[in-house]
Amino acid sequence: MVLALTLVYSCFAALCAPADDEFYYWCWAQQLQWSYYDHPVMTALMIRGSGTFLGHNLIALRMPACLTSAIVFAIILHLTQPRKIAWWLLVTPLFSIGACIVTPDTPLLLFWAAYLLWLIAVHSRLADARPLTLGFWTLGGVLLGCGVLGKYTMALAVPAGFLSFLLAGTPRRWLAGYLFHGVVSFVVTLPILIFNIQHDFVPILYQWTHSMGTPNPGLRHFGDFVGLQMLLFGTAPLVLLPWVLWNWRSLAQSPRLRVCLCLYGFPFAFFLWKATRGHLEGNWALASYIGFWPLAAEWHERRRGTFSGKWGMRLSFLPAGLASLGLTVHTLWPIPVLSPASDRVTRQAEKNRLAAQMAADLKRLPPGPVFVDTYQWVALLRFHGVDARQFAGMSRPSHFTQSPETPTDYPECYILWSDILKPVVKAGLKEPQPLAEYPLMVRGQLLTVFGLWKVERR
Repeated sequence: MVLALTLVYSCFAALCAPADDEFYYWCWAQQLQWSYYDHPVMTALMIRGSGTFLGHNLIALRMPACLTSAIVFAIILHLTQPRKIAWWLLVTPLFSIGACIVTPDTPLLLFWAAYLLWLIAVHSRLADARPLTLGFWTLGGVLLGCGVLGKYTMALAVPAGFLSFLLAGTPRRWLAGYLFHGVVSFVVTLPILIFNIQHDFVPILYQWTHSMGTPNPGLRHFGDFVGLQMLLFGTAPLVLLPWVLWNWRSLAQSPRLRVCLCLYGFPFAFFLWKATRGHLEGNWALASYIGFWPLAAEWHERRRGTFSGKWGMRLSFLPAGLASLGLTVHTLWPIPVLSPASDRVTRQAEKNRLAAQMAADLKRLPPGPVFVDTYQWVALLRFHGVDARQFAGMSRPSHFTQSPETPTDYPECYILWSDILKPVVKAGLKEPQPLAEYPLMVRGQLLTVFGLWKVERR
């Protein structure tokens, strides 16, 4: 099943236009380092490994996501009893058309699912009074550490997992091993510490500000977050949260459901609270859903024979199913109701086409770096073989601005800009020489025109 799903997802990978950030993560893989400004290193390692075997192409870039989505679905299917609830996940965006998109959530989901599986194995051994070897605790620490190397969100598995052990009781049987597995996970995550020491902890401070910044309370942000969650997985994870919390005592009697209760309830409740404090990106809660579906299957079994038990779970997938259908249809035949300016899917496909044309033209010119204003365009052009650089200070910092550069650092270079060159861009340069223009057209409407200039240092 995993191989079959990977094959299907690989077809999606070839057909769906890649997102800007996917190329950004590919750039990380070309310059491996201890960590990165935006996220830890695991995404880059996975892309690097895939590219080593599959070469330089879109399938290789996205294969880690395709394989991870298939494995995570298999783990959910394995843990969900009965399994019929889990099969409905294949209609949701994450396990359909979105399964091929590679992001830092890719290693996060993989290692969160594996860590959840490991925790259940530990709790099962505790329940049966079976021994837990040092190697077994080491395995858990490696899985936890690798998850943190994927995305900092994995850190929420620490308090959630510890809570599951508290519910299990008898700490003398697990406390020493649990502390040892924590030490192992810390050792595994040392690359993050090394990188932050090298960069005066600027990356970790950026992530902290990004995730725990100044609160901006309001129902609007909460509504946006909840609405997006329903489009991702339907209404069940939201509607059943009170039932899960109310029945925690009975659910905690089972090692399997106890772990799922903690690795779903704790992080999901945290993200709901965080959404009341300000804007929260919709993908942040993805990992918490892995533990939800076994709990949903338990609810379904307890409601067997009732109308809600028969139809409630099926109907809960309706928003997610419609979202997947809409995305699929729009990818193949753009929906005219959506304006070209708001059509991110079609715009992305046009950007990729335009980047390939830009790259072909630049390769015919005398060699020299090309400066652009955003990290997305740097990544897009680099994937097509162009020596692109991010103009420091013109947009948000990124991996490319770790060593700030400007056109004045070179005797001759190129500037690719989506507007008239600003005085700050031309500072220290001779009068730019216009070379070409590239209109970005989306469904027949002109959105912007990129100009290519050759510049020389004054």
